[in-house]
Amino acid sequence: MKADEARTVVYLPAPRLLERLNTGLFTAQILVILFVAAVLRLNNITQPLTDVFSWRQTSTAMMADNYFRKDANIFFPEVSWSGPGPSYQGREFQTVSYLAALIYRVVGQQDWVGRGIAVLFSLWGIFALYQLVRCVWDEPHAVASALMLALLPGAIFIDRSFLPDPAMLSLVITSLWMLAVYAQTERPRYLVLACFFAAWGFLSKLPGALVALPMLYMLIAIFGLKRLTEPRRLITLLGAAILTLAPVIAYYLWARHLALSYPPYHFAGSGNWIWVDGPGKWWDQGYFLSRSFTNFYYWLWTWPIMGLAAIGLLFGPLAARSIQSAPTSSSTPVEPRRAPWLFHWWLFGCILFYLIGARELVENPWNFHLFNPPVAVLAGHALVLIWSFGHSRVRNLATAARFGVILLIVVVVGHGVLKTMYKPEHAAQSYRMGLALREMTQPGDLVVTLANDIGDPVAIYYSQRRGWVFPPADTDRAWNELPASDDESILLFDQLRTQGAGWFGVVNERKKDFWVDHPKLVEYINRTCEFKIKTDDYVIYRIRNPEEVAKLPNQ
Repeated sequence: MKADEARTVVYLPAPRLLERLNTGLFTAQILVILFVAAVLRLNNITQPLTDVFSWRQTSTAMMADNYFRKDANIFFPEVSWSGPGPSYQGREFQTVSYLAALIYRVVGQQDWVGRGIAVLFSLWGIFALYQLVRCVWDEPHAVASALMLALLPGAIFIDRSFLPDPAMLSLVITSLWMLAVYAQTERPRYLVLACFFAAWGFLSKLPGALVALPMLYMLIAIFGLKRLTEPRRLITLLGAAILTLAPVIAYYLWARHLALSYPPYHFAGSGNWIWVDGPGKWWDQGYFLSRSFTNFYYWLWTWPIMGLAAIGLLFGPLAARSIQSAPTSSSTPVEPRRAPWLFHWWLFGCILFYLIGARELVENPWNFHLFNPPVAVLAGHALVLIWSFGHSRVRNLATAARFGVILLIVVVVGHGVLKTMYKPEHAAQSYRMGLALREMTQPGDLVVTLANDIGDPVAIYYSQRRGWVFPPADTDRAWNELPASDDESILLFDQLRTQGAGWFGVVNERKKDFWVDHPKLVEYINRTCEFKIKTDDYVIYRIRNPEEVAKLPNQ
């Protein structure tokens, strides 16, 4: 090689070479994590909405169905289980159900569409968490946190459910990521993106607003209190907050208007907060701690994740550095400030949420999805601590072995507890009854159903008809159980019959609740209805109209 040619050869310094190799390794790791997360969440993706979350998924699917078949105005979410309609409800902004309705126009109405949308949002959420932890902590913690969220049993199950929660969570995580980048670079476009994703996330489900607390901490940690309160910067951030919250407030005022204007006058989740029941009643029920622990231990996290999160919480982010923004010299590169306690503040926000909404959380446990990111990050921190124990070659091999065993336990235990969650038996009889009603009835017929879970509208959804659950939804009484008095049940049934109800289906799982415990109601059904079909799963009657009943001989 000639001397001139030799001078053109550029050798990459060892530190830069290692940096590039590490970057490539971390990129490969997050791609593998996303692939594993997708595989786990696509399990039973084509299953009908008959798993343990059947009730809530069916309501979401009904709103998508009504957007698809009836009215595509996103501001009028409508269910089909409250009579002939219109049955608009006060609901969150319908991100998932509206996207499903749009996709129905291309692929047809399929159950996997809503689940698939949730899965895509969840994968983006895992990636956004990875990027967020990179910004506020470091790369190893980012990879470990993404891995834990990918493997978290409760996250796997919720993320493949036709629910708004996966979309909401991914959007608020993205908002935090954009806000972190803005705080570290002060580029306005990232603040705009943070506001956009925060508003969309809060609209998609209002409890997502609890991330406002970790957002505030992050701004203080990265900017420093003195820089944060500089007038120009403070005015900018306050203006951004107003622009974020204005559409959220406006939309939920509109949702409240719908709830007050149309039967069944339902504002989703409005009855499960501490100011409704009072703290005394919650205290008498142990603040629902036993039921919450059951959710945490048996499906949402399981004991391996809880143990790792406890280790992460106990040790704290001691190794995280918060580097001053001012360089020591003109040649020293500026490293961004960190916010290592961000997810502790997120967890603190979850505790505040529990204090005011414990009943909402245990009654509708998919709401616990907001608790998953901080738990995943704490568990990821524990993994990093475990990995850092080894230094020599032998100890590194031992550490890798322990690391692999821990991950294997997490996967095996999580897969085991989720088996019961996937089981279609939760609403299988109701699903088959709905299909039978679709075959036996005509468009425009109104149906009444008593499902596996009283109040679950799954049979109405699969019948592709409108109608009522029995007992009919009413904000003034419980409608997830039959009234104790048969006279009250008869009155309710008679009201539905006079409103045009034409068919009545009861699943066989309700034998004791219906045929055994309510003989007077059964006698009235037999007199006013015409028996049509009985199978091992259900019984279906045709409801006689008032004129037909009037012609019957008195018995």
